[in-house]
Amino acid sequence: MKRPRPAALAAVLAGSCSLAACGGGTAGKQAGAPAVTASMPAPTMDVDRVTWNLPPGEPPTLDPAQSAIESVSTVTANMCEGLFSFGPNYEREPALATGFEHPDPLTYVIRLRAGTRFWDGKPVTAEDVVYSVRRILDPKLGSSWIGWAGRLRSIEATRRDEVTIRLRKPDVLVPNFFATPAFHVVEKAFAEAAGKGFGTAGRGLMCTGPYKLAGWTQGQGITLTRNDSWWNTAVRPRVKDLRFTFITDPSAQAAALASGDVDGEFAVPRAAHARLKGRGNLLFGRSLAPMFLSVIDQKGALSDPATRQALQALIDYRGVIGSVFQGAAQPLRALVPPAAWGYAKDVYQQEYDKLPQPTQDLGKAKSLVAKSAKAKEKIVLAYTTAIEEEARTATAIADAARQAGMNVELKPLTAQQYGAMFSSPQARAGVDLFLSTGYLDFPEPLTYYQFFTTGNFYNFAGYSNREYDAAITAAIAADDPAARARQVTRAQAVMARDLINIPIATPYLNVYYKSALTGLVPRQNYVYTPWATTLGGK
Repeated sequence: MKRPRPAALAAVLAGSCSLAACGGGTAGKQAGAPAVTASMPAPTMDVDRVTWNLPPGEPPTLDPAQSAIESVSTVTANMCEGLFSFGPNYEREPALATGFEHPDPLTYVIRLRAGTRFWDGKPVTAEDVVYSVRRILDPKLGSSWIGWAGRLRSIEATRRDEVTIRLRKPDVLVPNFFATPAFHVVEKAFAEAAGKGFGTAGRGLMCTGPYKLAGWTQGQGITLTRNDSWWNTAVRPRVKDLRFTFITDPSAQAAALASGDVDGEFAVPRAAHARLKGRGNLLFGRSLAPMFLSVIDQKGALSDPATRQALQALIDYRGVIGSVFQGAAQPLRALVPPAAWGYAKDVYQQEYDKLPQPTQDLGKAKSLVAKSAKAKEKIVLAYTTAIEEEARTATAIADAARQAGMNVELKPLTAQQYGAMFSSPQARAGVDLFLSTGYLDFPEPLTYYQFFTTGNFYNFAGYSNREYDAAITAAIAADDPAARARQVTRAQAVMARDLINIPIATPYLNVYYKSALTGLVPRQNYVYTPWATTLGGK
């Protein structure tokens, strides 16, 4: 996992825009930065089959409850739907629901769309909706989407076409989750019959979306076929069959894309960009994705603020962006990138500009280390070898630390070990610092900042600051966007001062597909919305 969210402070990332093409703050465009694609010509021709690769490899399941894993979400986003969906600019749009009422701060009454059916023809009912949400809330299932419901009192089917949600305390974040897998609807009878096999190659799944599962040969591929009975008659998918492959080696990915054996993929490795340039559509979008250092152990070397300040000063931010990301990233002044300012942008911009521009200053780092005994102690920095950009960044940080007189010991992790860091205290034992990249599920900075309140499951360091907690608590209850932004930026300033996290950069999302195709724009919401419906022939 790799993305802090109430679903998980993790899951493999690849940044996007507004999640969408929002502003880039005051950092400015970096030299050599790629152009950002905000639109593509709509497809005009049908395509029999598109072969799409999943860089993280074969998904362990297609259960939408497990869609915090990128290989799962990239596939299930085309099959399973929530009550709402996210539009191109992350506006909430009706899907299986037509709307909702909010009669008081603790109540949401959701109206279901008439005539929606599962792939097997059975109608979608309020009972299916309630079952799907409660299923995710069952800790035995292990869905990371359970995190949205911290203030939930109840969810009930109050009519055949109506679901009522009641909270214990006001929570302005809740409506956003209506458009995420936290509210993806599966057929109750099918899921109960499948039991633990739901979402597997042997038992399959039952949803409502524009594509349905046609076959899954484990170790080889997954095939989806168009659901011609989809309720959304305003959108006609141009691609009939969508086949997913599981090539994980970056060189093999580049070869498959260049040869045309694979038609496209998200998160194309940086090393393949030059090879693919000019062959097809290599597109970039700005991101809701931060790469950052996260303090894991506050009791060791990092207990001294001077140690954390030295680490912040020694990072070669522009070097990371230019060399590691080949310009396809921007520096970060705060943990949440500017593209994630979904409201009150003037408030966020004003406070963001007050934060210091990240700049390498080895002289400052050396001075801080010279005055601190703690800063000279060993610091274990964990990172994953499964993501090239993180491996290279971690190595660069360790090298710069040595120049500053610090002892940073690298701890490389496999993808499996990396995922365990987000769920297991044992996996984090002996680690002082953790390099990770995440992304927000929607452009709301509060969703990320709430993870670092006292006692939060994803607050791995046990960080506790009363002022920070008070600001986040006030923000969660603030309906007025400007008032909420002021509280969030108040917490942001506290975090920037305490350096419990050290932001490094926000990488761009990228997607590649062959020149005969068009329509698909790189946006982070591909993990929750049916992106294949925008793809087709020229």
